[in-house]
Parts: sequence; structure tokens; C-alpha cells
Amino acid sequence: MNTTYLRMEIVRLVRNKRVVIFSMLMPALLLLIIGGVSVGGDADAKKYVMVSMALFGAMTAALTSGSTIAVERGLGWNRTLRLTPLSPGGYVTNKVIVALLVAIPPALVTFLVGALGLHIRLTATEWVLCFVGAWLSALPFAALGVVIGYLAKPDGVQQVTALLNLTLAAFGGLWVPVSLMPGFMQQIAKLTPSYWTGQVARSPLDHGHIDVQAILVLGGWTLVLALVALRRFRVDTARA
Repeated sequence: MNTTYLRMEIVRLVRNKRVVIFSMLMPALLLLIIGGVSVGGDADAKKYVMVSMALFGAMTAALTSGSTIAVERGLGWNRTLRLTPLSPGGYVTNKVIVALLVAIPPALVTFLVGALGLHIRLTATEWVLCFVGAWLSALPFAALGVVIGYLAKPDGVQQVTALLNLTLAAFGGLWVPVSLMPGFMQQIAKLTPSYWTGQVARSPLDHGHIDVQAILVLGGWTLVLALVALRRFRVDTARA
């Protein structure tokens, strides 16, 4: 990992106010609309919505941060990287770390809105486990964002990212509980990483602990996507 390059990436991404504001405001607004209006006074439903929206915000930030790669490719940045000591593994690791860092504010803001705006009450342990689960569950989406950045064209990467983001959120049960979906959609949901992020982040609400099976599944998703991202980086720089 190259700390200088990592610091440069963080500064550049933070300056992209559109990405930062959208990833923080959208889940918070959805929480107020769905949790504050649609579910009424159901405390358990509000908790479910709050954690789901925190997941959506973290996922959005992580995916979107990878879209910068498509722009870099269009500018020939990957060709320049070949002249530096930065290794393919270091490049992908830096991108994933940046994505994880930008996933913190959306989750944090959503939890604050839930606690202060909707008066959601959790134990200290539940707050910590749900937040850490929502944040670290952004890992596979950080790797997926890198993959998209290498597969999509610069002028279409934002559309591809937005469509995939909404699809994963819908089928993964972040907006509607999977248990309320038709049978075939429930089966599809379990094939998406977003379903397992929900299992990780929301399990403390029911059991008081993190779902180990879900963690293992997300770990598998992260590993596979990271390997694909690494492969795409090598192919792209070799072609350059």
C-alpha cells in the first residue's frame, strides 16, 4: 500500500462534493420518508429501515468511488502508473481502502438521523455492531466498484454504477424485506452480496451478535471480486 497515493486519492474523492453529498443525503432522506411516515410507530420496522438505509449509503459510496477508475483510464492514467513503483495489488488495495473510508459518513449520518430524528433506541452493543456491520459490509462493493471502473466506458460508468446499485439494493432486501418478496425473488436475493450485507448488519437487532455465515459469504464475494479487479488492472495496463 502506497500511503502517498492513498492520501492523494482520499483528498481527490472528498473534493467531489456531488458524490459525498448524494451518498449521505439520499439514505438519510429515505430513512425519514420510509421510517418516519410509511412504517408509522412500529419501532422494530424503524430499526430495520435505519440499518438498511445505512447499508444503502455505504454501498452507494463504495460503488461510486470505483467509477473514477474509468475516468483515469480515459485519461491514460494507468499508463502513467506503469512507470511508478505501485504494484497492481497495491493499486487495488488503495482503491478498496478509499472506498471503505468514504462509506463511513453515509452510515454515520443515517444512524444519527435515526437516533435524533426518529428517536430509535438501541443498546450500546447493538449500535456498535450494526454500524460496524454496515460499514465493513461495503467491502465487496468497494471491490465491485473497481471492477466496474475497468469494464465500463468513461462516459457510461455513472449510469452503469447507478443501475447496478439500485438493482442490488432492491433485490437484496434493502428497501423491502426479503421475507415479503415472492418465492423466486427470495431465491434471487440470496445470490446477491447486498442480501448478505443485510444479514450481517441487521442480525444484532434480533440475536445480539453478527451472523457468521453471512460474514463468510461476504468474505467470499470480496475475495472473488478483488481477484477480478486485480486481473482487470493487469490486463488494462498491459494493453496500455
